[in-house]
Amino acid sequence: MSKSRSLFSAASKIMQTGTRTNIVHNRCLSTLLRVQPQFSCMTVHSRTYATKGDADIVKFLAEEIATEKQNQRALPKLEGWEVKAEGAEVTLTRMVAGDKVIVSLNVNHTVDSAEPDDGTGEAPEMLSRPNFEVDIVKSNGKTLSFTCNYVHPEEMQQDGEDDLFAIEEVTMYEGENISDKNYAVAGDILDGYLYDLFMSMLEERGVDNKFADDLSTWCSAHEHSQYINLLQEIEKFAKM
Repeated sequence: MSKSRSLFSAASKIMQTGTRTNIVHNRCLSTLLRVQPQFSCMTVHSRTYATKGDADIVKFLAEEIATEKQNQRALPKLEGWEVKAEGAEVTLTRMVAGDKVIVSLNVNHTVDSAEPDDGTGEAPEMLSRPNFEVDIVKSNGKTLSFTCNYVHPEEMQQDGEDDLFAIEEVTMYEGENISDKNYAVAGDILDGYLYDLFMSMLEERGVDNKFADDLSTWCSAHEHSQYINLLQEIEKFAKM
């Protein structure tokens, strides 16, 4: 074989080797490119909270909400009344002999023990007993307004009271013109006979002991549902 042909043959082998090497490198590169998206799609999911305290709150609320829901009661019906609830505020309306009777209340801070402490150490049932306003509105806009409050069970035992609620205050106003300028008289300084007549006036319009008892049951269920809703919103907040 001539010297020039030998050189040509050697050069050809070198070029073929380089070509195969480039092919191998290209295949490795293409393989990496195909594999890389698989790594980029891998996502590690983890729950993080703003603080450790937030995480503790979420953990506690998960159990607390489940327990409260187990004890939740359906809202009973208040027969003869149109009920409107906006959060903690509640309004009941009915018509009686041409008069519009409006009962308004707020269930915030209204939960107390249903019975006096009997010394057994057992937790008594908790009920909502909100103060409530009863407005008797005439067709001309004149309003006779009563502020009422529930009599505490211990007071009922001590005083031998039969009424579940008492008149705390009486006032009058016209239209929407109610303010501190309107004179109001406290229920406990009213003439006893006039006080009884006012209680009869309320009874004739559906505000009596049965109503007060049913209202307390309704408010207890509504207040509890508002409490559960608050816990759920706090849980969502702590997870943000």
